[in-house]
Amino acid sequence: MSDSIAVEVRNLRVAYPDTIALDNVNFELPHPSIMVVMGPNGAGKTTLLKAIMGLIHIQNGSIKVFGIDVFEHPDKIRRMIGYVPQREKVSEHIPIRTRDVVLLAKLVRSGPLTIPTRRDIEEIKEILDAVSLPRDTWNKRFSELSGGQKQKALIARALVLKPKLLLLDEPFSGVDAPSQHEIMEILSDLRKKGISTILVTHDINPIIEYVDYMLLLNRKAIAYGRPNEVLTEENLTKAYGMKIKLIVHGEVCYAITGDYHA
Repeated sequence: MSDSIAVEVRNLRVAYPDTIALDNVNFELPHPSIMVVMGPNGAGKTTLLKAIMGLIHIQNGSIKVFGIDVFEHPDKIRRMIGYVPQREKVSEHIPIRTRDVVLLAKLVRSGPLTIPTRRDIEEIKEILDAVSLPRDTWNKRFSELSGGQKQKALIARALVLKPKLLLLDEPFSGVDAPSQHEIMEILSDLRKKGISTILVTHDINPIIEYVDYMLLLNRKAIAYGRPNEVLTEENLTKAYGMKIKLIVHGEVCYAITGDYHA
């Protein structure tokens, strides 16, 4: 198993009956790193995350996570990955408490009849501390938390399984700027502990200082590399199909896309 490369995608093609979702996508993500996937609606961003988890059929190509083929060893892969879905896909109508949102991940892994031990409870509380979620949220209903707190709870749930790779789908939807920075600080600390992250976002500008690599996607990989290499007017125009303005400040590029749902 290779520990130097978190994810290796080669010639990836995914097609549905009525459309091609991904076509000839290639990239290699060093470990540990933080990578952003950005592109317009329908670009295949969520499809890419699902493919990395081995949850969808691919027509062509290969995906390896830490040197292990995703489709040959799906159980091994899923033990190494923590997934945080788009928050709007997590039902908030069920009156579930924050502690249970996080604890359920551990119980599902251990078995449906497992009773949490005192050590399990302490471990969950330690994880809540690690994601800067106040312990007074422990007994609060998930639906009562702020947008940033909900996202931290979902990250905590993913961390319960002790992954080497985190996949986050639109983690900043409905999250204010200070909370975005708090979450990126958490991901930065996790990177130091040997956990890589791939996250989908519509706007890299607020978090660009934390990002190691960027994939600009619109079914095809428009560009992949360091953010200052990827963020060019030519690449952004190819991805979004319209002229994009760039503001350069020092070595950092800021893209003015006007796209808040990509």
